[in-house]
Amino acid sequence: MKRSIFGLKKAVLLALVAFSSACFAQVVHTVDKGETYYSISRKYGITVDQLQAANGLTKDSVLKAGQKLTIPGGETKESPAAQSPAATSSPAAATAPSSADASQSNANRKFDTYTVQKGDTFYHIAKVNEITVDELKSLNNLDSDAVLKIGMKLKIPVTIVDTANPSLPSLPDDPRKYSAKKGDSSLTWPVKNPSVTYMTGKINGVQLSAQKNESVTAIRAGTIMYVGNYRGYGQVVFVQSKTGHIYVYSGLGSIKVKKGDYVVFGDAIGTAGVDSIKGTNQISLMVFQKSAPIDPAKAPRG
Repeated sequence: MKRSIFGLKKAVLLALVAFSSACFAQVVHTVDKGETYYSISRKYGITVDQLQAANGLTKDSVLKAGQKLTIPGGETKESPAAQSPAATSSPAAATAPSSADASQSNANRKFDTYTVQKGDTFYHIAKVNEITVDELKSLNNLDSDAVLKIGMKLKIPVTIVDTANPSLPSLPDDPRKYSAKKGDSSLTWPVKNPSVTYMTGKINGVQLSAQKNESVTAIRAGTIMYVGNYRGYGQVVFVQSKTGHIYVYSGLGSIKVKKGDYVVFGDAIGTAGVDSIKGTNQISLMVFQKSAPIDPAKAPRG
């Protein structure tokens, strides 16, 4: 009898150990032919960055069939194909989230929308979004002979960016110092047909003239990383694009977006403000790449 009880206890203990091991075992994915970082990350409900970081890989690393990948978190998610058609076809899924809980809204969003610009190619759009051309066309129900047209709306992989603790560039104190250098007003700017004046000092930004209460639009798709007053700059919106560029729209009269929203090219982010010293309607635009300011005229658009 004692031996039976001992045997039973031993069996239960072994079962508990096996259960614990199963719960905490790492999930390893074997790469199949044709798979991409994006398709694998979607399968497990993680981001491409998380997948690559867990395996010591970079964006330039090439996947090979048969390669073993460790999946951080180790939990598969229901594939998009298994989700309800209503969830994937709803117009709300293609627009910036409106929920008060931005992070939850981002997690539920199925895709973002990109507006095709002059000079775009399927290859370029697919590369920026870390998918193949075939995946891009399939996502948009396009056949192999499809032709891109300026203004065409394309579904692109959802952008999930951690906005809880954003790493934002530090802005110099006084932005209202201008040089005699003028910019090209024919470029795409946040306001229409502005007079473009470069700032001087530690920052490479521009001041743009505007109409009273004119709508200020995003010149590059991205995630809203910060909104609010910023010392000396008035109301400010920071937008981080998929390429890592951070666009800073400052001197706004009002803000129409919130932290965590995803905006696409042409979306309204606010209205033009008034310079408290000169009394003119204007905004300022600064663009950063890896925390270093770059000429806004040379920054990616679209």
